[in-house]
Amino acid sequence: MQNAQTLVLETINGLIEENQIEKALDTFKDLDKQSEAGIWQDITLQYSRYRSALQAQNQGRISFSEFSMIENQIKYALTELMKTVPRRLELNAKIRSVQTFEFEVPDKPNLEKLLGTKSNLVTVDWLEKARVAANAVCRVVSGEDVGTGFLTKDGYVFTNNHVIRSLEAAKSARLEFNFELGKTVTSYQVDASDFKSSPPDQLDFARVKVIDRSDAPLSKWGFVEFDTESLPLTGEDVTIIQHPLGDVKKFKSDEVLGQVNQYLFYTTETEPGSSGSPVLNKDCKVIALHHAGKTMAEGGLVINANGTKAGANRGILFRDIFAFIGK
Repeated sequence: MQNAQTLVLETINGLIEENQIEKALDTFKDLDKQSEAGIWQDITLQYSRYRSALQAQNQGRISFSEFSMIENQIKYALTELMKTVPRRLELNAKIRSVQTFEFEVPDKPNLEKLLGTKSNLVTVDWLEKARVAANAVCRVVSGEDVGTGFLTKDGYVFTNNHVIRSLEAAKSARLEFNFELGKTVTSYQVDASDFKSSPPDQLDFARVKVIDRSDAPLSKWGFVEFDTESLPLTGEDVTIIQHPLGDVKKFKSDEVLGQVNQYLFYTTETEPGSSGSPVLNKDCKVIALHHAGKTMAEGGLVINANGTKAGANRGILFRDIFAFIGK
């Protein structure tokens, strides 16, 4: 006869296959509560992703196909999480069986430790630099497409070509600055006569000139700085400031996986609506334009010259975008 754990996992698997994501997550929560499997954070993360995506679809901020893509990613993540449960329960049982621990503290204790293989500590001036860069990031609304963009020193905004798809689309595009929690949004129109782009299967950028406003000068948002000379090494962190799912401005930092031709690959988390976000190096200078990503369930992306495939997000280097523009 199958044990209770196996039956619960089979129930969860059935719910996932039937697209009953919320019920699957609730069953996961019950399992963790009863067994202390240590999966609470994983469940909470996926639950938050699902609810945010569902709300964004209901509000028209993302399409049904974009919602379905996120839903499939969550289903894959939950299926992978299920595989770890038996081992986690086994380890927890071993830990609970140990009644006491004895350890010695050296005369000169070195209690502070580097956890992991690298230090993620940054100096506090990074916060100031990140805030300056974040001020220049805007939400881009172009018809049914919603993405992210960012302002340059000479009054242009960069985003993806699959966000502002054409000169005609640029005429009605809206750029929303200060779209943050508890703040007042300021919108700008685009001068469609000054439009440059490259298709999504090439450099996937659109550059538009912003029409300034006397009552709300563009200068109040500052501008991003670029670095086209030094690229981050594999394992170094990059930060993406974005409007995921068309929501308020957020940021996420994670590490570089590799670089191939004009593409930079990284694990930094994004969502639909993050398209066109700036990818920042450790000095908060823009090195790439975020535009796409694939999980391993979707086939992954080739992240280096050796042909290694991984689930990754991908940005287009401004080194190549500026070379195309002739800047």
